[in-house]
Amino acid sequence: MFIKKKKIILILLVVVSFLAIASYFNIVASSGFGEKKHILIFGVDSSEGKTNSRSDTIMLFSYGGGMKPMLISIPRDARVQIPGRQNLDKINHAHAYGGSELLVESVENLFKIKIDHYIGVNYKAVEEMVDALGGIEVEVPMDMKYSDPYADPPLHIDLKKGLQVLDGKSALHFLRFRKGYTNQDLGRIHAQQDFAKAVIEKVSTPSIIFKAPKLIGTFYSNINTDLSKMEMVGLGFKVMGMKVDDINRLTLAGSNKYINGISYFIINEEALSELQKEISSGKTLGKVEVLNGNGGVGIATKYAEILENKDIVVGTIGNHSNMNIEKSFIEYRSSYKKEAKRIAKILSISNLILLEDEKTEADIRVIIGKDLE
Repeated sequence: MFIKKKKIILILLVVVSFLAIASYFNIVASSGFGEKKHILIFGVDSSEGKTNSRSDTIMLFSYGGGMKPMLISIPRDARVQIPGRQNLDKINHAHAYGGSELLVESVENLFKIKIDHYIGVNYKAVEEMVDALGGIEVEVPMDMKYSDPYADPPLHIDLKKGLQVLDGKSALHFLRFRKGYTNQDLGRIHAQQDFAKAVIEKVSTPSIIFKAPKLIGTFYSNINTDLSKMEMVGLGFKVMGMKVDDINRLTLAGSNKYINGISYFIINEEALSELQKEISSGKTLGKVEVLNGNGGVGIATKYAEILENKDIVVGTIGNHSNMNIEKSFIEYRSSYKKEAKRIAKILSISNLILLEDEKTEADIRVIIGKDLE
């Protein structure tokens, strides 16, 4: 895909914002108490968050009303109907055409819901907030090296593989990088989600909670939202009520396609319809985790992509603690037996085991052994 390289991923403030909002409405992620709410969170590709900037990261956070909280990533190139536009267009163009209001309306049309609140952030906020948090520890999956002297400002990424604490500038580079992944967009989305989890864990620590007024103040000066500053400042002290592992992280299913020389993400209508029903009914899709258990390079990503191509959303890709597993198997929670059987059929895995590990956040775990290459 030939996508302009200057866009910035803004996941940090996305995470901080939905934590703050959830806390403001007294929502504890595992409880599902309260009225159902839908929060649109997005990042824009400019330092000042101008109205004519395109949105780069778009997420829908839904919670309450008895449902398990969901954080849904919407691919920026998703081809949708933007209100007032004659032809289908990329959803990230909505903000450039009509600001936050038009983007909100576009997402409302897509999911057939009413957005209750929105928060838009820019890359300056990301850098300042990461530094204010003292950096974020993440596992960089590969050496990340990329340069674009024509970007504004010029971009030069040079991160080494391994566990490390990223400052604001390095965090932007980590979140912006996409060229080295087997599937560039899928790989970057999973990197964003892993980073998001690390941020939530950092924000939820006692040492950070006392910095809430300063953090929210820094945050608020770089955002566009329909919530007041006083409301935002009061939220930080309730962040510790959130339970990270109870938030279902999903990505809108579909595939990439060129139309008239332009690359789009074509949403799978059947999967979208199912997701609309999940949001309205309160039952959320299961979290699927794919783990490398045979030591092969990129093996988990390979089979995650196979599932994604079958419209199964994979929440986590990683390595199993045992890298010498002979036969692949699938673990599943009792309420996700049907979904587990479907995955087993797609990957030709015959060994299905009931998942009883309460510590894992996954509902379905796919462990790739040496019988699959």
